[in-house]
Amino acid sequence: MAQSFNIAKVVRIAGREFASTALTKGFIIGALVVPAVLVMLIPLILVLAASAKPPAVSGRILVIDRSGQVFDTLAERLSEESIRERRERMAERAAEFAQDAFGSLGSQVAGGTEAAMDAIQIPKLTLESLGADADVEVAKKLIRDQISGDGPIDPADRVLAVLEIDEDVVVIHEGDEEFGAWQPFFRPKLNNEAVGEIENAVEWAVREQRYADADLDRDRIRAIDRVTQREAQEVTEQGEQKDTSGLTSMVVPVVAMVLILVATFTGGQYLLTTTIEEKSSRVVEVLLSAVSPMELMTGKIFGQMFVGLSLLVIYNGIGIFALIAFSITGVVSLSLVVYFFVYFVLAYIMFASMMAAIGSAVNDLREAQSLMTPVMLFSMVPYFFFMPVIRAPNSTLSTVMSFIPPISPFIMIMRIATPETVPGWQIALSILVNLIAVWFLLWFAAKVFRVGLLMYGKPPNFRTLIRWVRMA
Repeated sequence: MAQSFNIAKVVRIAGREFASTALTKGFIIGALVVPAVLVMLIPLILVLAASAKPPAVSGRILVIDRSGQVFDTLAERLSEESIRERRERMAERAAEFAQDAFGSLGSQVAGGTEAAMDAIQIPKLTLESLGADADVEVAKKLIRDQISGDGPIDPADRVLAVLEIDEDVVVIHEGDEEFGAWQPFFRPKLNNEAVGEIENAVEWAVREQRYADADLDRDRIRAIDRVTQREAQEVTEQGEQKDTSGLTSMVVPVVAMVLILVATFTGGQYLLTTTIEEKSSRVVEVLLSAVSPMELMTGKIFGQMFVGLSLLVIYNGIGIFALIAFSITGVVSLSLVVYFFVYFVLAYIMFASMMAAIGSAVNDLREAQSLMTPVMLFSMVPYFFFMPVIRAPNSTLSTVMSFIPPISPFIMIMRIATPETVPGWQIALSILVNLIAVWFLLWFAAKVFRVGLLMYGKPPNFRTLIRWVRMA
């Protein structure tokens, strides 16, 4: 005779499962204390970053300027005074951007930006002209000799780079269609900031000489080329607000998908672990004397679902607080929040059903690894396809993937979170398809759960699981 399904027992099992996970010190530390500590450590990290100043890069740069027109301008551009002046201007612009973008928090962000800029030491570069006819191979040999030589080298004497500049880099020769080029040869493991400074300086110097050769007013050209834009605004029903297109088109969809994925697998992993522990310790035999396998599995699934929901509530609360602080609450709508939790429940139950079936079929975590491989592959699909989906939410690829469980919830929440409107019938159909998948996976997991809990010995393969389903 079939055993009745007692809702009260399921609720008690779910409450026990939730309490045994969410009320432990480890979970509380991971969910609350760690994020709080990270937030409090940000000012300390900024201070440490500001105080940890790496030594300034110093050395010689050998220049073979076959055009004879670039070296002087390049030497001026790479002087300490010129580099310092440019970095001060960059820090000022970054501070202005921080004030505009972060409002009341802008001063702290700007201070951290200035400290980070100060932490980058100004390189001390000595430029040496080798002449237009110098052999570049001989110059490169100087770097090789210093690297292979014995004994220390004075940092000021190190050859950091050899720059070869073509004869026609400034003036196009008759019969040619393009300017010449230049090529750097750097010392191995040279500081990235120094490399960037050198490359940008050569490009700037060549460009300046081209302006001069064409008898063009360089300041006038820069003024014409510079286009000043005031802060972008969005016009809404309530008025105007800061432009949030970058958040709505990229950040919000990815964050929504990642949060659902993290919460789903956090609860699912706990479910897998507790099921294996109870089976290996024979506690499950005691539990099955009081409840049915279906009641036990359902209670465990819903208990761990509330663990995942508690994580989502915590992190969504932090996110909403941040949106309010930055005055950009318009990037998240009420309908998005509702769909967010709907698709989390669908995704969680599908993956939790698979986790419960795997946990009941094996005797320890090591045995679960082979059966977990297909589940983990499914979990990676949203990461692989997030860029095509958020770039074209209504493309054929995005639409088709929206109806393929168990990845459908992750794809659909990304589509809904983008600025493009997803047809309502697709949302309704995806929910229906996922509900059917939930029912099937619950049915499959219940069959495996019923047989697997009391099975010990060699871990089963997929064919064995199918045979258990037929047995049950």
